[in-house]
Amino acid sequence: MPEIRMTRRLAAAAGALSVLGAYTAVAAASTEGPQGTIYPVSFPPGSIALHQPDQETIHGVAAMMERNPALLATVLGKADTMGSAEFNDHLSWKRASAVFEALVFSYNVPANRVDMRWTGDRLPVVPTGDETAELQNRVVDIILK
Repeated sequence: MPEIRMTRRLAAAAGALSVLGAYTAVAAASTEGPQGTIYPVSFPPGSIALHQPDQETIHGVAAMMERNPALLATVLGKADTMGSAEFNDHLSWKRASAVFEALVFSYNVPANRVDMRWTGDRLPVVPTGDETAELQNRVVDIILK
C-alpha cells in the first residue's frame, strides 16, 4: 500500500514539474508588446506541424491561462513570402488553427477565451522581398492580455 501512495506522489510531482518546465520555457521565449505578452510558435517552410518546443510553449500558455482566468489569448497566424498570397493566407489560417486546436482541445482552454486571426504574408515580423524564406515570419503569435 505505501508503494502505491509513493508512486502516485511521484507521478503527481512529475506532472507538476512538467507544467513548471513548460511555464519556464514559455517565460523565456516571450516578449512584451503594446497589445500584450507575445509567445511565438515557429513553423518549418510550408508546414503546419507543431514540434515539441512548440507544444511546450502552448502548454505553458495554457497553464498560465488556467491559473489566471482573466487572461485572454489571440492566436495570430503568419507566413513568409514563399508562394502566392492566396497560398500564404490559407497556410497562416491553418497554422493559427493548429495552435487554436492545441490550446482548446489538447490543453482544455475554453474556446471563448481564444480569438483566432491570420494575416498570410501581410504584416510580416521581418519585412522581406517576394519568395523569401524567413523563419520569423513563419510563426503563430499567441498574444496574452
